Amino acid sequence: MFFNTLLFSQSSDSTAIPKKLESYIRFKYDNDFFSATDRYYTQGIQLSVIHRVIKFSPFSYSLIRLNKNALNYYGLHFSQDCFTPKSIRYDTLNYLERPFAATFFMSHTLNSLNPDKKIALQTQLDLGVIGPCAMCEEEQKAIHRSLVNIQPLGWENQLQTNYIINYRAKFEKGLFNKKHREIIGDAAARLGTLYTDFSVGLTGRMGFFSGYFNNLGMDKYAIERKSNFQFYGILKANVKAVAYNATLQGGMFNNKSVYTISDNRVTRVVMEGMAGIVLTYKRIGLEYSKFYLSKEFKEGLEHQWGRCVITYCF
Repeated sequence: MFFNTLLFSQSSDSTAIPKKLESYIRFKYDNDFFSATDRYYTQGIQLSVIHRVIKFSPFSYSLIRLNKNALNYYGLHFSQDCFTPKSIRYDTLNYLERPFAATFFMSHTLNSLNPDKKIALQTQLDLGVIGPCAMCEEEQKAIHRSLVNIQPLGWENQLQTNYIINYRAKFEKGLFNKKHREIIGDAAARLGTLYTDFSVGLTGRMGFFSGYFNNLGMDKYAIERKSNFQFYGILKANVKAVAYNATLQGGMFNNKSVYTISDNRVTRVVMEGMAGIVLTYKRIGLEYSKFYLSKEFKEGLEHQWGRCVITYCF
């Protein structure tokens, strides 16, 4: 009975969704250059569009909503992630290192928020590829060439082409909510050919902001109420249990990669952390964050990178 109350059927949400929901365009750029390294998760690019018309995509039927009082934000994301060993100066294989890997995938997402109960459910379906067609080799070489930097060596040993079919669900609950302070707990799981893992974590926010469960960061219609400015800091920490990571272990459909990390070398419990600052004014949002990741395989190192995000709300 609880499950039926929590979820809400696809066919009847038209009467429950408010007529006014914000839409967003968001560009995210990750690079470990911000931490003065060039290794492991070395670059990530994502372009996102969040608009209610996306709910008419046939893939949206795989996504899950909360009950009829929820605010349902449908999104489409295009992501490229690039991974390298700790050194890109050698074209010979190092069997104690991370393999070169490139991923490109399209994600359908639904962020379903209930401001009254202070809960949120995010579900996501990823479809894409691992391998040379993700174009990380060409991109990294072009960036290094434009910066008159050394050309990366070893991309000929990258993981071979595989398909990505992954599903993610994340549930969040407000634990402490005051005017200028919030703490949110979460539990998330991923299952598929790219990542299979489970994580739990906490997020804290402090500053001047709209409530976490009211929207996805900005409220276009708050402009009419002269609530134009947000400025706050974010701290996140979580622990993740890892069952499978294709960027280390190779894909499921093609085992012809030159080199992958064996199962017994994968670190099964990983710690993640993030600290960031967010500034929004009217319909524009800016964010800068630093991320920390404990070692993902036996011989690996801890890793850090920076993230810049630009968001436009319309």
